[in-house]
Amino acid sequence: MFKNKLLVLTLITVIVIIAASVFVNLRAPQSAKEKISFFPDLATQLESVNHISIKGYSSSVNLSRTNDTWTVDEFDGFPALPDKVKSAVLGAADLKINASKTALPRLYHRLGVEGPEVEDTTSLLFILKDAEQNKIIEMIVGKIRLSSAAQNTPGLYVRRPEDKQSYLVDGVMDLTTSKTDWIERSLLDIPDEAIRAIRVEHADGDTYTLFKSEKGQEQFELENLPEGKKLAPEIIIGRFGSFLQDIQINGARSKDKLSAQENKIHVLIHTFEGTVVDIVTFELDGTPYASFEFRFDENLIPEDENKDKIEGVKTFVANMNARTLNWWYEIQPFKYDVIKKRSESIIREDTSYKRKTSE
Repeated sequence: MFKNKLLVLTLITVIVIIAASVFVNLRAPQSAKEKISFFPDLATQLESVNHISIKGYSSSVNLSRTNDTWTVDEFDGFPALPDKVKSAVLGAADLKINASKTALPRLYHRLGVEGPEVEDTTSLLFILKDAEQNKIIEMIVGKIRLSSAAQNTPGLYVRRPEDKQSYLVDGVMDLTTSKTDWIERSLLDIPDEAIRAIRVEHADGDTYTLFKSEKGQEQFELENLPEGKKLAPEIIIGRFGSFLQDIQINGARSKDKLSAQENKIHVLIHTFEGTVVDIVTFELDGTPYASFEFRFDENLIPEDENKDKIEGVKTFVANMNARTLNWWYEIQPFKYDVIKKRSESIIREDTSYKRKTSE
């Protein structure tokens, strides 16, 4: 009898354990289950993606793939950052449905999935298309996961434009409509101490040359400084030396689509390392543009200069020419403000000269 009771109790215990296990599994968080892809077919269509469109309320950006190179349409096909493009496309393919959320349009704004047509929204419309401009996927990307239960799993609120149902999905989408976020903005960085001479020639013939006689010289001199004149303070003149330092571009235009304007300024810069930078710059509709062409001049370096260093300069020149060929770059306005100075703005009356001549 005792053994029978023990057997019954054992069976009951096993049944309770199994039932509890089933219950726990049914109630398990979705992160412990196999999740459904938000775009089930996208993984097999990645090679077909040739166009990307990201639209916000007041701005947008469009990218296209040509010969396996991604470019920014608004910048006349200027190269886009390949890793950023790859991250956006693969990010969409990796999205997994975590949970269904609201299907009520009046509540969309809480998740940021109302759509880019709504004023001041943070919603982004993300579209992938094939070579024939046929849509592969389309979705509204909203806010990041707000719940503290998110733990270490990143998530987003999303919705398909044609579907009222919104979702919380697991995954990351690094999206922006800022065009400059999709390009390499750092163009050039030659320190001011490397600059040997700067020649500025305006379209009307106003020309001047600033130079340093030797490396290590702290301040520029002006070639053919008029008698009774002196250079403007160093706080003004020193900016010429830093023109090539940390040039960050704000966009680009193809020379095939944009021609130099009549108000162009020609700038020729020599460095102590033998690099010559030929620059043409102008302003169009309040935006300053500049083109850069590089060459190596062995006459600018000492005869005993290290050969490896010379080869390094030549390689730099070749690489920069390959990169800058056929492009007008939208440069920082404060850089253009330096170059557009005219000769009369960089010289001052030398009062000490007047005192000497009057004595």
